[in-house]
Amino acid sequence: MKATGIVRRLDDLGRLVIPKEIRRIYRLKEGDSIEFYVSEQSEIILKKYSYLNDEKETLTRMAETLKEVTKCEVLFLLEDEIIGNDNILPDDCSHELMQLIRQYHPSDFESLRLFPEISEVFSGSIYPVVADSHWLGAFLLYTKQGPLSTAAKSAAAVMSAYLTKQFEH
Repeated sequence: MKATGIVRRLDDLGRLVIPKEIRRIYRLKEGDSIEFYVSEQSEIILKKYSYLNDEKETLTRMAETLKEVTKCEVLFLLEDEIIGNDNILPDDCSHELMQLIRQYHPSDFESLRLFPEISEVFSGSIYPVVADSHWLGAFLLYTKQGPLSTAAKSAAAVMSAYLTKQFEH
């Protein structure tokens, strides 16, 4: 663990303000859920909670199924992890792709450079999973062969809708 040098006091209701710098670095925003852990050394650890963290095996199977059905490349993007390709991390994605992914509605793209290190451009679609007004992740389908078929888009929309229903309260 790394010390930040920032110290905060609990108020009389037991509340603690997470410093703006930490919220910005770790992309914490109003409404995000925080999970508490306690280590064996009695350290309190805060972690941004994701409904999908415990579903990685399911998400992997869903991405593999979509890939087989659609014949496209398929990734599932969480806040800090990409499922479907062990070699790609969120930091490897282009700024343009990350802006599209964080939208709350499906979107298509053409001739987009997905990864700065790869000069190729791709076409594809993004299907977010949004439950109770919270962005949880997104399916990314992409190909070099031009626009996706209607059947591929429908399959991705079904997977996205399924996950959304699973996590709505």
